[in-house]
Amino acid sequence: MARHVLSKRDMKSFEAKMRDYGLWADFMGTSKIEVDEKKDRRCFFIGNVIISVEREELIPSIDLLNAVKPGTRTMEVDDGAAVHVLKGAKLFIKGVSYISDDVVSGQLVYIKDRTGKFIAVGKASESKQDLDKMESGVAATMILTYGTNPCDA
Repeated sequence: MARHVLSKRDMKSFEAKMRDYGLWADFMGTSKIEVDEKKDRRCFFIGNVIISVEREELIPSIDLLNAVKPGTRTMEVDDGAAVHVLKGAKLFIKGVSYISDDVVSGQLVYIKDRTGKFIAVGKASESKQDLDKMESGVAATMILTYGTNPCDA
């Protein structure tokens, strides 16, 4: 199917999902959101900017994260970890300087550097409570990094 504007019904469903992920912004409600549907994924756009991709779950683009600045599901990393995360490496707990209280094992987390710029989307390996107890090990596995096309990820 070719790229097309979401119907009103599909727009309501999309908005509900984005709100569940803490990613809805008022500007999105006044924008024409388009979808490009392929066999294994759906990519959502505002103009030529990719805002998310949906496969098994909805994955926000880094551009969207930096526009919306979600306060939920976040991890902040130090400069050393940021370099490796940007290359798609696993995020180790030693490089994490902040974890929001709502981080749950297996859920998407939004990774930001120490300046507050979002640089990646990953999957948390443990909940916030368990991550706080860890001295070593993987905190998150990267799904998408800055500069990567989420429709290709």
